[in-house]
Amino acid sequence: MFKSLRGRLITIALIVLMAGWQLYSNKSETGQWLKLGLDLQGGMHLVLEVDDPDGTMTPEAKSDMIDRVERIIRTRIDEFGVEEPLIQKVGGERLIVELAGIDDEEQAKGIVQRNAFLEFKKVLPTSDMDGALRRIDRAIVASLGVDSITALGRAVVTQETSNLENLLFGADTATAVDSADAAASSAAAVSDSIEAEENALRPFSSLLRRGDIEGTYAVLTADRPVAEMFLAMPEVERAFPREEIMLWGSELWGQAAQTYYLLYVLEEDSFLTGEQLEDATAMRDPQFNASQVQFQFSRAGGRQFARFSGANIGNYLAIVLDNEVMSAPVIRDRIGARGQIEMGQGTPMEEARDLAL
Repeated sequence: MFKSLRGRLITIALIVLMAGWQLYSNKSETGQWLKLGLDLQGGMHLVLEVDDPDGTMTPEAKSDMIDRVERIIRTRIDEFGVEEPLIQKVGGERLIVELAGIDDEEQAKGIVQRNAFLEFKKVLPTSDMDGALRRIDRAIVASLGVDSITALGRAVVTQETSNLENLLFGADTATAVDSADAAASSAAAVSDSIEAEENALRPFSSLLRRGDIEGTYAVLTADRPVAEMFLAMPEVERAFPREEIMLWGSELWGQAAQTYYLLYVLEEDSFLTGEQLEDATAMRDPQFNASQVQFQFSRAGGRQFARFSGANIGNYLAIVLDNEVMSAPVIRDRIGARGQIEMGQGTPMEEARDLAL
């Protein structure tokens, strides 16, 4: 009897310790003892349902539509910054969205409920933007100043020539050349200082690398927040070439610490929107094992697409959803109302489905 009671007490003590440890861990990570749900801290609860008043949609079509809505809403909620949102499909026709602890319910509701905006834009050569980069850099420096750019991590060096000489040769030139290693180290320090100073004078262009795709720049993931801040400045927008914009690609490229996003140079005006798109379906070509997306435009949309594609064979076409480039395929032939986007051999079907959404 004693052993049984002692075992129970030990079990209870272990459970209490584990619960305490979970509370402490959560407090360390979030600053709160418990993660409060929607019922305790408030928030927004929405139920979205497929509207089919005529009863003409098949269960597969309804399920496909819910999948599309879920993908779009997840992307928007991630941008809104809600912690641990609940986005859950119920059957094949409903989607539950719960956002706990949000401060602006109307803004969150607007993000969830607004229609996705699909556009088709022409990708322009980066040479069209290269000439404006110096103008953009000057606009940023003039607007923010050297001190603010330094605070953003773009180091600025303002040493005088005498200081640079001291850094390179030392106060006593006899001791400055005591060893080749010391001289090499000093030269490297000067080189780093000069590079830092140049980057300070090129706050935006120093973040850009040539992208693998025509019409793109590559920006390291760590540099993207700073680049986004620069691009949002009115002074930068005014420095852009006329009728040109830059938009981010949706896909993360690279591996490990060298991940980056593509920044596309595009025509500002879209030549076609999603209003003319009637259908898009992901499938796999059994002959070449390549994922593809087949699409169909309305009659008017097909005529517009035929004119554009016929005049731009060999150029890239940006498929833009909510101001984010989802894909940029090459136009290989004149395309009318029906066409297909080749995703490439070995491309996972999931990527094709994402594009079809």
